[in-house]
Amino acid sequence: MTKNSGILLALLAAGQSRRFGERDKLSALLGGKMLGLHAAEVGAAMPFAHKLVIGSPEHRCAAQWRDLGYQILANDDAAQGQATSVRLAAAHAIKCGASGLCILLADMPFVTRDHLGQLLAAFAQSGGTVASSRDGRAMPPTIFPIDKLEPLTTLQGDTGARRLLSDAHLIAGDDDLLFDIDTAEDLARANEKTARPG
Repeated sequence: MTKNSGILLALLAAGQSRRFGERDKLSALLGGKMLGLHAAEVGAAMPFAHKLVIGSPEHRCAAQWRDLGYQILANDDAAQGQATSVRLAAAHAIKCGASGLCILLADMPFVTRDHLGQLLAAFAQSGGTVASSRDGRAMPPTIFPIDKLEPLTTLQGDTGARRLLSDAHLIAGDDDLLFDIDTAEDLARANEKTARPG
């Protein structure tokens, strides 16, 4: 796969992490590496035309994000919910003239290059919205085509882009692949996974 997709990758890293406690979630260590770098490294290895982090330019991961080729865009309205980050990403994709927008969550450390490759292949074939799914429920990572970008700029609340996924082509992933870390207990479970042999 060559770098000709014209798709902007947006790594959403501006969440408030209220369920995680006092610590900064994305700075917490998973397998000896900050949580905020796992999905970022996988995304950086894929042929996206543009790479964007919606997060703080002063975050502890910021230097590594930049080294991976990401531009960092601050979200001053992050406390109002994930939709604010999706709106920023969509507006940036429109500004860049992207052919699509891939939404990847920074707290999903086990997403693989193979899974992102399947999403990109399905998007190239269908031209429509492509989403990951677990038990039939559409979820990120997701790729939206250019005609869905304008609606994404008007999202409200903390539901992200879920209402725009009703007609998405679904690429199934298992519980491990699409595991997202919301709590300290989730992080402990994830560290157990990475410590297992094989």
